[in-house]
Amino acid sequence: MYEKVFESTKQAQPAQSGDSWYYLVYMSTWDTFLAQSIWEWSRVFRDGTRVKFATTSGGYAMLARVKGFPAYWNQWTGKVHPAFEINGLPNPNEVLNPNWDIGYSLGPSTQVGKFIDDVNQVYLHQPNVNRIDLYDLENGQKAGEINHNAGEYFASLAWVQPGQVTGLCRTSGKVRIMDYLSSPRVLESGRIEPFKVAAYDSAFHLFFAIGTDHKARVYCREAWPAALSAPVFEPATVYGLKANRVKARLTGQDGEPCPDWWVHWELLGVGGNPPLGYLDRLVSKTDKEGWAKNFYFGPDDISAGQSRIRTWGVLY
Repeated sequence: MYEKVFESTKQAQPAQSGDSWYYLVYMSTWDTFLAQSIWEWSRVFRDGTRVKFATTSGGYAMLARVKGFPAYWNQWTGKVHPAFEINGLPNPNEVLNPNWDIGYSLGPSTQVGKFIDDVNQVYLHQPNVNRIDLYDLENGQKAGEINHNAGEYFASLAWVQPGQVTGLCRTSGKVRIMDYLSSPRVLESGRIEPFKVAAYDSAFHLFFAIGTDHKARVYCREAWPAALSAPVFEPATVYGLKANRVKARLTGQDGEPCPDWWVHWELLGVGGNPPLGYLDRLVSKTDKEGWAKNFYFGPDDISAGQSRIRTWGVLY
């Protein structure tokens, strides 16, 4: 699970009773978020402050666009319109897909997010809960696919950086970072808490969500450690007068690796006896797969007995 770095005390919810958020997109020109509900458009800040500034217009469904901007699909015409960079509202005078009308079955909804890259002429559509199809925006032909196996529709697809998007699942909180240009595939998996709406902050590389309790939450893209495996030798047989490789793996709540964390090592004796041999390091940093590695050197004489290796990490 990604590390939660902030949770608001205030509630970011629509002003009108019975209203609910449907969409949330990061606005790079504001360095904050644009939320759309049934009745309002609002700015939502990272601390949970909500400022309503417009009433929604019927017929438009929001979707994310490259470079941290929203776009709007018109269900009646099949056209996608960019947002004005100043206020984030639909610009009906400009069309991002002049050559292909996106039909109702391929358009965004409150449950299934879509994404448009008008720079590289790519449109991302979710045909089922485990796959994203890539369409050529010029002719509407399928050009590729990404198998992510999340088992749930991404309520939000958001721009991360050129050629990459993130998908966020509303019910499970599952997250996928995906390449959709150079080699379509999943690059990173993680999880946040379940939410009403969520988006990706491409300026500071954070996840921002409004939870089911209406509180704003911010997560960084670093997995928070949850488990450290017992040390294992490779190979399993340990020899004296030799460097024996030993390693332990640090993982998050969903088994994802936790890289760049320091793991501490200690060699202990058994049964009140002093430890035999020594460890090469007292601390080592986990690699990209979450493994912290060390070497154990057995005694340099004919001593026989047992020793125990203890590992631990410090969360800060």
